[in-house]
Amino acid sequence: MKRLVAIAVTLAILLAGCQQAEVGEGKIKVVTMSPRDMVEQLKLGGIDAFVAWEPFVSEAVVNGNGKIIATSADIWPNHPCCVVATTEKDDRELVTAIVWAHVKATRFINNPDNREKVIEYAMEFTGKSREVVDEAMKRIKFIEYPDEEEFVKYFENLKRGGYLKKSVKELGYESEDDFFQDFLYKDVYDYVNSKLAENESWVPEKVNKTVRVGYLTADLHQLAFYVAMKEGYYSQVGLLVEAKEFANGVMEMEGFKNGEIEVGYLGGAPATLKRVNDDVRISIIAGANSEGSAIVAKDASSIEELAGKKVAIPGFGTVQDFLLRMVAEKAGLEITT
Repeated sequence: MKRLVAIAVTLAILLAGCQQAEVGEGKIKVVTMSPRDMVEQLKLGGIDAFVAWEPFVSEAVVNGNGKIIATSADIWPNHPCCVVATTEKDDRELVTAIVWAHVKATRFINNPDNREKVIEYAMEFTGKSREVVDEAMKRIKFIEYPDEEEFVKYFENLKRGGYLKKSVKELGYESEDDFFQDFLYKDVYDYVNSKLAENESWVPEKVNKTVRVGYLTADLHQLAFYVAMKEGYYSQVGLLVEAKEFANGVMEMEGFKNGEIEVGYLGGAPATLKRVNDDVRISIIAGANSEGSAIVAKDASSIEELAGKKVAIPGFGTVQDFLLRMVAEKAGLEITT
């Protein structure tokens, strides 16, 4: 009997070694799951690390289930993240009202005098503790419009990676410049910014419209949407907002496609991928944040120590996917699935 037990133990050890060897030396095995699941799976040992956005990064750190080994600011400074998009680009009055409310909310967030109120709003919006929110806010840059050069860089990464299934010409554009003039529609933001520079109390004329706005569950990057509602910025410009919550950016893009929303806060990744691959006609009219993601590991202290480990990302072609690939390449590691 003792011999049988010894054999069984030996086989278990060998099998465990074989399973680990499947990942391979110098390789990182990548799996996909939602950030919410990443936090739980890291705790349970189902994954060794993950790449996600806030507040999920800080949730894992504060709860003692992982530590940050690299932030997105370290890997790709000023990278694009969440944006504000619309299918109603030609309704200039509506877009002006939306952009004004977003800019006012973003400036409210970035004003140190409002720190306590912003933390309270962040806790309400995400349902996370003060400790988690405090930690998360350290890594998020709340912005008014995305860095266009970095957005084009992301687009080029998508092309090189084979994630874009259509060319801009197939979408009806003469060139990529023409595509970006329509996709990154900055004209209204520039107008709002200039008017506020002349007079910070400027408010556009009321539009007296109802608008359906999508946003993502517990995504702290989209805090400006909640602040705009709580501080009454939408009502100041005559907007009655019907908020619609989505589990992820892909589902929100389906919401645009199916006519469920006119405006949405979502990640730049699903916005770009679905805009090109499914020809969902949206334009980005503002930015919500840049940076604000990180690589969190259970035991590893460096990227090199992720060799042979299982790492979760929210999806292939996402900014988080590219962040992991950037550091893996620099560390001489190969990504496998």
